[in-house]
Amino acid sequence: MASRVDLHLHTKASDGALPPSELVKAADRIGIRVMAVTDHDSVNGIAEARDAASELAIEMIPGVELSASLGTDEIHVLGYLLEPDDPSLQGALRRLQEDRLVQARAMVERLGALGYPIEWDRVMAIANGGSVGRPHIAMALVERGAVASVDEAFSRFLRRGGPAYVEGSKFLPQEAVSLIREAQGVPSLAHPVIVGASDYHLNLERLLPMMKEAGLEGIETYYKGYTPEITASLLAVAERHRLVPTGGSDFHGGGVVADAELGGVDVPWETVERLWTRKRAVAAASIISQ
Repeated sequence: MASRVDLHLHTKASDGALPPSELVKAADRIGIRVMAVTDHDSVNGIAEARDAASELAIEMIPGVELSASLGTDEIHVLGYLLEPDDPSLQGALRRLQEDRLVQARAMVERLGALGYPIEWDRVMAIANGGSVGRPHIAMALVERGAVASVDEAFSRFLRRGGPAYVEGSKFLPQEAVSLIREAQGVPSLAHPVIVGASDYHLNLERLLPMMKEAGLEGIETYYKGYTPEITASLLAVAERHRLVPTGGSDFHGGGVVADAELGGVDVPWETVERLWTRKRAVAAASIISQ
């Protein structure tokens, strides 16, 4: 049975397949009652999702998933209950979008030099106005017949350190945390482990203290593919660092990203309550600092 809480969802505003309103309706049909739209480096889907949710018995949490890096680690930071129109957030997201375009074009050029030319216009068409990223390049490679799947495109060419990978502008995870807090949101570290990706297992003992100092409030402990042992281990980390255990399916709706089941991760109701408690604390701290 689908979970009634899903706090990690993507729409066409980044690399999801569904328009925001359709995602909300799909969530409602399977009994989800609290959902978060967390597009990559974009809040452009929030208004449409909020309008759709207002007509249904569903709470739509405004969110974002910011891309950052530290050394060789790619780190994603989720932001919950933020103010999407915050000027600092809007300005930073515009810069991130511009950086993503420069990075993506450089990877397309590198693929051409490697003997796998793809059209930049086709990459943009696949993105369809969303936040351009490697999944869109991967899909163009699949269409060209250079690879059999998006996963193969990443493993052969687009993974960090791969022959077509180009490093983007550095955006530190601490900066992502601070940006979310400035927008009165609650920052949470996304998927510290990704099952099936042997090189994605973040060094939390190194990473969490610096992110906590910047204002980190949560860590994703309920996520697709997690065994009970992984979740238990991450719950212990969350308790030790006094972080809210968050979670979600990372559903994209098919298309350019290997999919997960909508609502397919069991996220407790208590998570939502604890996020709202932290939200009130973040907002109070913001007022005091002004």
